[in-house]
Amino acid sequence: MVIKSINKTRVLLYIRVSTHEQALEGYSVQEQTERLEKYADAMGWTIVKTYTDPGYTGADTHRPGLREMIRAVEDGRADKVLVYKLDRLSRSQKDTLYLIEDVFLKHNTDFVSMSENFDTGTAFGRAIIGILAVFAQLERETIKERMTMGREARAKNGYYSASARILTGYDYIDGLLKVNEYEAMLIKQIFEMFNGGTPIRTIAEDLNEKGLYHRATKWNDTTIRRLLDNRHYIGEVKYAGKWYPGRQNPIIDKKTFDTTQKILKMRADSYVGSNKHSVALTGFIWCGCCGAKYHRQLWKARNDGTRKANYMCYSKSRKVKSMIVDPNCQNKTYRVDELEEIVFNEIRKLGTDPEYLEKIREDIIQEREADESIKIIKKEIESLTSQISNFMDLYSINRLTLSEVDAKIAPLADKRDKLETDLRIKTKPADGALSPEEIEELVDSFGDILDRGDLDEIRLTLTALIKKIIITGDDITIHWNFA
Repeated sequence: MVIKSINKTRVLLYIRVSTHEQALEGYSVQEQTERLEKYADAMGWTIVKTYTDPGYTGADTHRPGLREMIRAVEDGRADKVLVYKLDRLSRSQKDTLYLIEDVFLKHNTDFVSMSENFDTGTAFGRAIIGILAVFAQLERETIKERMTMGREARAKNGYYSASARILTGYDYIDGLLKVNEYEAMLIKQIFEMFNGGTPIRTIAEDLNEKGLYHRATKWNDTTIRRLLDNRHYIGEVKYAGKWYPGRQNPIIDKKTFDTTQKILKMRADSYVGSNKHSVALTGFIWCGCCGAKYHRQLWKARNDGTRKANYMCYSKSRKVKSMIVDPNCQNKTYRVDELEEIVFNEIRKLGTDPEYLEKIREDIIQEREADESIKIIKKEIESLTSQISNFMDLYSINRLTLSEVDAKIAPLADKRDKLETDLRIKTKPADGALSPEEIEELVDSFGDILDRGDLDEIRLTLTALIKKIIITGDDITIHWNFA
């Protein structure tokens, strides 16, 4: 156990300065450091470490020094964070509040701004946090309301809300959808083949074998199934689950589209009539205890003789010898309807809770950033940033002229920019990852798909959203197929 002495408050110093501020406003790294060190000494605090971000804007939180300091706070290595001015931490009110409330105070670390005499360890400081929270919430709600009104108005006026991946069959030019003749030809061919009785999988295989890709991407069951009931192709646009007349030229005529919908519905009705026990999650579920797959297991109820269905680990059921990994596995068995409802509710939550979706995306990004090569690049970026900071310090004490500093810093900054570009490439979403708009579209239609009961539709949607599901006792972990 570590026992702190009363006067040994541990403090982290944070310093941010841009080149412009360095030269014109007197916010040099050295000046801020000296003032903060004197302040900490006068307060009787022990400085644990100083973090600097030279040449970085305060408009966002993507700064190596700040990120390193956040990790130190989360590891419990400080009692206070000290900055020279509030805007050194961030120029964004929303980011400032996030850092103070969700990072510092959450980990029992007070925040102090020397110039404003702002200290969250005091009653006044805590009151200011409350005021900041009110204005930050007002800012978020105002922005959200404006965006919602703007998107709805655009849809009502027939404009398509562009996403990261533009709708197949169209190009997005000057705010409007323009028909892409090559892709429109493929879409017409897909509708014609499907209405003529060709299965979706066969359509995908046929187009891929002929090299008829869309945007250099091969077709699959999911993309074709989503395409077949997409009303954008009859000249409509969508917002918040409602369709409006669009400004784009239709690719498919209404009669052809309606025929397609009738065929899709007949297939769904056929499935409902011939299948009493769903297998929607078969192939997605893996045992977290032994690593085997889960499968659907049918059994007869003792009382009424009706057949029930469970999802069970192959090792536990011992049904297929080749699928057994550990014959002693006793992982939990779930009723089909119980497990599917749990998973389906998580999908519904993606559409009703934006913060939940963002949290999932952040978790996936953090897993990706744990890659060792990414750590090496980040370390090199931090080293270059430190060298740039040292040259800025030499300029601030008149040891180097501005031209000499520029000559020294330019190649370092150029190398850092290239590494940061490489880092962005390594940490960008994987090819084919769904955009937020595409997730919204899938989730929005999921309820209707479940109501229709078409197993193919359900599984196509699950394939688009989910990589795999791991069951370990009562813990059900969904590995999502986006971010």
